[in-house]
Amino acid sequence: MSKTIFLFSVVISLFFSSVNAESKKSQIEKEILASFESLVQACRKLDSELYFQHFAADKFVGLNSDGTNWNSINDLAPLITNGFEAVEEITFLKFTNVKVSVIDNFTAVLVNEYVQSMELKSGDIIKAAGGGTQVWSKRSGHWKIVSVSASNKSNVSAP
Repeated sequence: MSKTIFLFSVVISLFFSSVNAESKKSQIEKEILASFESLVQACRKLDSELYFQHFAADKFVGLNSDGTNWNSINDLAPLITNGFEAVEEITFLKFTNVKVSVIDNFTAVLVNEYVQSMELKSGDIIKAAGGGTQVWSKRSGHWKIVSVSASNKSNVSAP
């Protein structure tokens, strides 16, 4: 009888441990998605200062869609800052197929696809589509991006 009680206790303990792990994973996914949405809002506002608050500047590296590395935040910053300054208005920005993969309590990967249209200050309309990968880390107490990888789609059907 005591073996049965012991086994039952182990099974119950494992069940609650599994439920707790799934709950933690779900909470992390929600936190990452909220941070990602804040990043998207910074893009919509063309606010580079707010945009870069989402990055762990001292840890950042990434891969540009042209195959070149960003070896620090200083390599990415001019691209974003100058890009935002050239845009009059983001007329359309939609992220689809957004998926978060939780690695552990401090690391997650977010992948997404996007479609975008914007009007430049010159009056030109630019349409773009592609995808991205972001590695998020919470070692500093807040979810921050430590790496990105970008890709472009050749067929763009943005509004």
